[in-house]
Parts: sequence; structure tokens; C-alpha cells
Amino acid sequence: MSNLERRYRTLLKVLPGWYRRDREEEMVGIFLTERTDELDLEHSWPGWGETGAILGLAVRTHLAAGAALTSVPAKVVWRGEVVRALGMLGLLLGVFYATAAVVNVVAAYGGPQRAGLDWWRVLELGPLVAFGALLGGRRTLAKVAAGAPVLLTLVALGQPEYAFAWSVFHVPSWVTFACLCLGFHREAPTPPARRLLWWGGGAVVLGVLGGVAAGVGLLAVGLITVVTRVVAFVRGDAVLGRALSLFAVLQLVPLLFLVVEGSEVLATALAVLLVLTAVLPVRRRSKAAPQVG
Repeated sequence: MSNLERRYRTLLKVLPGWYRRDREEEMVGIFLTERTDELDLEHSWPGWGETGAILGLAVRTHLAAGAALTSVPAKVVWRGEVVRALGMLGLLLGVFYATAAVVNVVAAYGGPQRAGLDWWRVLELGPLVAFGALLGGRRTLAKVAAGAPVLLTLVALGQPEYAFAWSVFHVPSWVTFACLCLGFHREAPTPPARRLLWWGGGAVVLGVLGGVAAGVGLLAVGLITVVTRVVAFVRGDAVLGRALSLFAVLQLVPLLFLVVEGSEVLATALAVLLVLTAVLPVRRRSKAAPQVG
């Protein structure tokens, strides 16, 4: 085995085992078809284009969806659905934050002191753009817009008075950005727009509440997460249940900030409920079928 072949096989290890068992030999053969020079075989490396293609294939095979891939294990399909569901939940949370930011800006600009509008506040609208773009099937635009809160945190590093708060409250945004980029690949289904528009409207309403009364909207989001998790458990929706469990974990970080700020009783009680939401089973045990998760 040449060094180049060994490097190709090492690169292919990013693919899941079930896919490599069927395709590894074929793929290595294709890669090496025109690489016949002895010096090339000993000292060359896989090209950047080939590496990028393999990494993209790794995402699509680890988070499989649709009929593009055959013989996909059930747990792989389930994992992809959970990642996409978590991405949508995080994006709805981003819509909540963006709406609250708009309310804050309107209140500040229309107040007695008429505070100026900083340019970086535009980045806070990223989740609203991402939500609409994703429902419209424009995935690249959605992923770029979802990355705006990540840039906002970098901007906050230059303003120490905001750095800690923004970093805490935008942890879910980072996870959302990762889930959107990984889960909604080109073979993944487009989210159902009609159903999610209702959820988006609810996030906007909560955002208005959060903008008017700081902290109240976030507590409401946590409570809705707990209630929806119970509904998913009753309905036997293991995908949504697992996504909500992970989403509950993400909300614990901002809740700790509220505890520090003085909302100890309500925030602590909700934190306990979110911990239970995260650790309880996602569906009832059944003798006929093994439990997922």
C-alpha cells in the first residue's frame, strides 16, 4: 500500500462505518485511477477539493435524510432528525431574542434621551432572516444569517460591559448555527412552513414580552419547553423529545445569569424543571420495540 492510498483511507475514516463497508474500496480506486507516478504515490496528499467533498459527504451520511442514501441505519436517520429539530428550536429562540432586541431599540430610540442606534444592532436581526429563508428553502442564506449572533459575540469582545451577558445568552445561537449548517444539508428536507409559522409567531409574541419585561420572556420560553416536552412524551414523539431535552440544557446557561441578577426563586424552580426535562426518558418503554435514546 502506497503512502497516498494510506492517506486516502485515513481521510475516509470520517465517514460512518456502514457507508465505508460498501463504498471504501470503490472510492479509493477512483481516487487513485490517475495517480500512477511513483513519486506522486509516495509523497502526495489528497487534494483540497477531494477533502472538502469527503467532509461534506461525512455530514450527509452521519446526519442522513431523505431517499438519497440507501441502507441507512435507523439510528442515523434519527440522529439527523434530532439535529434538525434542535436547529429549528434554537432558531425560534433566536427569533425571540431578535424581537426582544427590536423592542428594546424602539423603546430606547423613542424615549426621552433618544439614544443612538449602533450599527452592530443590525446583526441581532439575523435569526429573523434565517427563519424566513429556511422556510423558503434558501438554506445558504439561512446559515449565513444564523451566524450573525456569533459575529455579535465577537463584536461584544470590544465592549467589556456587554461581553459577559451576550456570551451567556448567545450560547444557544452558536449551537443553532452548528445544527443548521450540519443538519440542513442539500439532501435534508425543507421544514414545514405552515406549521412552523405558528411557532415563529409565538416566538415573536414572547420576544415582545421579553423586550418589555426583561427576563419574563426567557422564563416563559423555558416553561413552554417543559410543557412541550411533556406533550412530546405523551404523543411518543422521540425526535422532538430528544431535541427538547438538549434544548433544555442550552437554556440552563442563561437561567444561571438570571439567578445571579436576582431572580433566584423563579429561575431556580425553572432550572430544576429543565434538568428533569433533560434527563427523563423521551418515550414510554415498550416490550415490542426498543427505546430510542
